[in-house]
Amino acid sequence: MANLLGTSLFTGAISGLNSNYLLLLNGKDSLTMESILNPENESIRYTVNQTFRSYMMTNFNQIDMDGDGKLNVSDINNYVTKLKTQGMTYNELSQLCANGSSSMSSLLDTVLSNFTQIDTNHDGRITQGEINAYRINEQIKDVKNKYPKINPTQMSMFYESKVDSPDSTSSKEDKVFNT
Repeated sequence: MANLLGTSLFTGAISGLNSNYLLLLNGKDSLTMESILNPENESIRYTVNQTFRSYMMTNFNQIDMDGDGKLNVSDINNYVTKLKTQGMTYNELSQLCANGSSSMSSLLDTVLSNFTQIDTNHDGRITQGEINAYRINEQIKDVKNKYPKINPTQMSMFYESKVDSPDSTSSKEDKVFNT
């Protein structure tokens, strides 16, 4: 099983969102839907990760928390805080983490394929804590499988009696051997 670290998955997603937002912003105070759809500079259009750009367009109204039709730094910070505290849905994880490194991709595949088991409170979102708890539980299962408990009912006891001398009538020493 891949080494699951919720922090690295969330950090990668949020870092990508922030960096692509800053690229699109290109020195302006805020972004409109139009500036996301049609960046002023062609080089920006090709530099920005299309997955993040698509995510910002699709979720524009959710990110624009003050509803003014513009994404500013405050909107992005509030949205990032919401993602960190409330977690991410299956679709948000798919969209925000799809273009990560190969190690992130195997982590993402593991998280997405086990999404329902990781989402322990069944709210449709997973948090860093839920991912980390799932990882720990999987490690515990691995250890239990590797080192099964010894069942005490499968043990035997052997007794040995030793006589000190052939003449002696009652000098016995009992020993107990557990196997």
